[in-house]
Amino acid sequence: MNILPAYIWPPLSWVQLATTFRTFQITYPPYLPKGSYYARYWLPEGRWLSIPLLHSTKRTPWDAQWPPDKPWRAYHWRTLLTLYGKAPFFYEWKPFLEYLYVEGTFHRLQEVCTCILKELSPIFGWQFSWCVEPLPVPEVSSPRETSILSHLLRMGI
Repeated sequence: MNILPAYIWPPLSWVQLATTFRTFQITYPPYLPKGSYYARYWLPEGRWLSIPLLHSTKRTPWDAQWPPDKPWRAYHWRTLLTLYGKAPFFYEWKPFLEYLYVEGTFHRLQEVCTCILKELSPIFGWQFSWCVEPLPVPEVSSPRETSILSHLLRMGI
């Protein structure tokens, strides 16, 4: 079985691998490396959007908690509105993004990854499951590689 690392908004190289595999598992490495794509994503407009995970829960990615406070979520949402509000496919994705950043009541980072992948899976024809065993999964992207989010909003499917 093919295993891919779990990302918030996967980079394009990850999407290409997942599409090649079609059926795969996703997992986290034993710990979240500082500054990795596991909890942040690059927008080609010159911005990183990072999830401020609670420090006490970073020991294992499976316990990494999505912060309960809303200011960073509002910041992400405003940034997406500013950068992509006029993008060709923004309004197709707006309901999902509003749910994710404004309305969703997520408790763990894994829940957010699952939510995003469940939204993308039917579009790309993926079948995925979680591999709960933390494996030394290398990052499949290079620094500042565009996330699938930017591609979906600007180029569509």
